[in-house]
Amino acid sequence: MLSQRALEAFLMVMRSGSISSAAAELSVSQPAVSRHIRDLETATGLHLFDRIGNRVSPTEAAHALAGEVERAFVGLSEIEIAAREIRRGRRDRLRIAAMPALSMNLLPDVVADLKSAGSLPDLEILSSSTQSVARLVARRQAILGFVAPILETPEIRLLTHERVPLRCVMRRDDPLAARGLIRMRDLADRDFIALSITTTTGTTLEQIFARMDQPPRIVMRARLSPVVCALALRGVGIGIVDAFSARDHVAKGGVSLPLDITETFGFSVITARAGAPHPAAEMLLEHLRVRVAGYREA
Repeated sequence: MLSQRALEAFLMVMRSGSISSAAAELSVSQPAVSRHIRDLETATGLHLFDRIGNRVSPTEAAHALAGEVERAFVGLSEIEIAAREIRRGRRDRLRIAAMPALSMNLLPDVVADLKSAGSLPDLEILSSSTQSVARLVARRQAILGFVAPILETPEIRLLTHERVPLRCVMRRDDPLAARGLIRMRDLADRDFIALSITTTTGTTLEQIFARMDQPPRIVMRARLSPVVCALALRGVGIGIVDAFSARDHVAKGGVSLPLDITETFGFSVITARAGAPHPAAEMLLEHLRVRVAGYREA
């Protein structure tokens, strides 16, 4: 059976790099820390440290286990915080989780709108991948999730699905910057910063390029739209991103232009089927819909 003391000792050795330092941090003896490590190795069946003289060197298994233990301890810390908030009568926080393309652009706008309207709730925003966000929502560790288009499941309910245009981003001195509309043929043989094909937009663009006689020349790939914009602003190439990221690109001195394609950037808002709705969730969604409509009409 795993012991919390053994796990604490293990994490402290990983963080401090030695048995002696871990013992000093935990205010216990070095033999006690060594015993906890041996007990943990026995309980898990893992060889966690190589002993080299008076020092220890973590094995690959130790590094893998440390990540899981860290997450478990974060969960315990969150439970302690939740209990403290319940005691204070303040357990009404609206926790939302979103993929980076939305947590870095759209959601800050929505939060600012809520604050201007005098209706900003006690709010926390987590940023993670669509898969991680869906898991958080299913476990009710987040009330709302903002993800790439997703289907409903027995644990997850779809609240809304929204779409906004894709935009072409570049420097102000780019030869295409004076155009009112970018046609895909304008990108022929141009240096292009592509979104990773692990993203929905990246896959969509790959399909478009496959149909072109002269597609752009992909010089590099990035997983996040803000990274594509940053690279375009520095002259690495041009890119295609969601309208939210494109607006920030313009605010930083770049150019964003519409495209002659029907493909769009879509996202879903999800919540858990179980549990009561948060009183502030619908208000946030109302402000979000207004923001999204503005991007569609621009």
